[in-house]
Amino acid sequence: MTIRRQALTTCGAPIMALLALTAFAAAQMTPTASPGAAWTEAVIYNFMYGTDGSWPHAGVVINKNGVLYGTTTDGGTVGAGTVFSLTPPASAGGAWTETILHDFTYGTDGSYPQAGVAIGKNGVLYGTTSSGGTVGAGTVFSLTPPASPGGAWTERVIYNFMYGTDGSHPYAGVTVGNNGVLYGTTSSGGTVGAGTVFALAPPETRDGAWTETVIYNFMYGTDGSWPYAGVVINKNGVLYGTTTDGGTVGAGTVFSLTPPASPGADWTETILHDFTYGTDGSYPQAGVVIGKNGVLYGTTTSGGTVGAGTVFSLTPPASPGGAWTERVIYNFMYGTDGSHPYAGVAISKNGVLYGTTTDGGSVGAGTIFSLTPPASPRGAWTETILHNFTYGTDDGSYPAAGVVIGRNGVLYGTTSSGGTVGAGTVFSMTP
Repeated sequence: MTIRRQALTTCGAPIMALLALTAFAAAQMTPTASPGAAWTEAVIYNFMYGTDGSWPHAGVVINKNGVLYGTTTDGGTVGAGTVFSLTPPASAGGAWTETILHDFTYGTDGSYPQAGVAIGKNGVLYGTTSSGGTVGAGTVFSLTPPASPGGAWTERVIYNFMYGTDGSHPYAGVTVGNNGVLYGTTSSGGTVGAGTVFALAPPETRDGAWTETVIYNFMYGTDGSWPYAGVVINKNGVLYGTTTDGGTVGAGTVFSLTPPASPGADWTETILHDFTYGTDGSYPQAGVVIGKNGVLYGTTTSGGTVGAGTVFSLTPPASPGGAWTERVIYNFMYGTDGSHPYAGVAISKNGVLYGTTTDGGSVGAGTIFSLTPPASPRGAWTETILHNFTYGTDDGSYPAAGVVIGRNGVLYGTTSSGGTVGAGTVFSMTP
C-alpha cells in the first residue's frame, strides 16, 4: 500500500518503486500473449527536461482539428508542471508542434498537475492541480484560448481547495456535465479526510465566482475511500467512479452517485462492486468508461489470477435496484501480456477496448493492448499486444495513462519516462 500511494504522489519517476518489486515476479512467470504486428508506434514528441515539461502522468485529449492537449507533472520554467498542446503537421511525416499553454509557478496558479484536461464550450480547457493554490491543497483551473491565433492562453483558478470539508489534493481531472457544471474528485479531505466527489457550477457572469458543492464525502468505510480517479456521467446524470481503497475489505470499490429528485437534496451513493483482494481484482487507480447498454469497463492495478491486475466489466441489473454483475474479462499474467494497468480503457465504436499497462511486456517497460469482445456473450475476450515499450529513446517507457482514439482509429497517449532524454513522450499508434 505504501508503494502504491508513493507512485501517485511522487513528482519524479512515478512508478519505479513498484517496478523494482515486480521485476523478479515478472521474470518467473510464463508469457501468455503474442505481440501484434499490424500497428505502428511513433513518438510524436519527446519531452526534454526543460521548459517544455517532463514526466507526463496523464494522457491527452483531442479536439475536432486533431490538436492534442495534455499536462506534464514536472518541468516548465520552475519545474511545477505545464499544460501543452501538440498541433499535427501540415503534411504526413512532418513534425508535430508543441506549444506551452500554461507554465505553473509553484504559486496560487497551482502546481503538479497529475491529471489531464477536459475540453469545454468554445475550446476552454479545464483541469486540476494536485497542489498549489491559495493554501497548497490544489486547484481547479480553466485555460481560455486567445482571441486570435498565436496569442496567449489565459489561465484562471476557478476553485482553491482549502484542506477542509471541501476536499483537497485532486489527482483526477474534471468531467464537463450539463450546463457547464464540472464534476470531479479529491483524493483526500472532506468530512473525515477520505476524499470527496464535488460539483463546480459556473457563474452567471463572466468574471463571477464558481460555486463548489461537495456531493459526496467518503467515510473510510464500506462506501470506499481515496478516489484517485475521476467520474463519468451517463445520459441521466448519474455519476460513476472508483475508489482505490475502502469497501468491505479495503481493496477498493466501483460506485454510482444518483442526482437528487429536487435541487439541493442529497445525492445517493450505491456500491456497484466491492473488490475482495481476490480474483475479481483490487486497488483500481483508474475510473470506468460507459459502453453499450450501460455496461461499465475498468481496470485494477493488482489482484486477479496472479495479482498482476485485471480488466473488468460491470453489467447493470435487469431491473432497478438489483445487483450489478462484475466479470473479469482479462487477467494480466506478469508476462509479455503486460501487468499493473494504472490507467483505464478506451472503447471504440465496435466495442474493442484499448489500454496500457505500466509494467510487463517483452522487456518490462509496459505495453499497449487491445481487448476484442467475444462472438458469444459468455465467450472469452481476446487480448492483443499492439506495442511493447523497450526502454529505448524511440518509444518511451512506463505509460501511466491510457490512450485516446482519434481519426481513422489512431491511438494517442503518453509515457511517463523514456524517450530521447528519459523525460517521457507523446506517441501515436496507427493501425
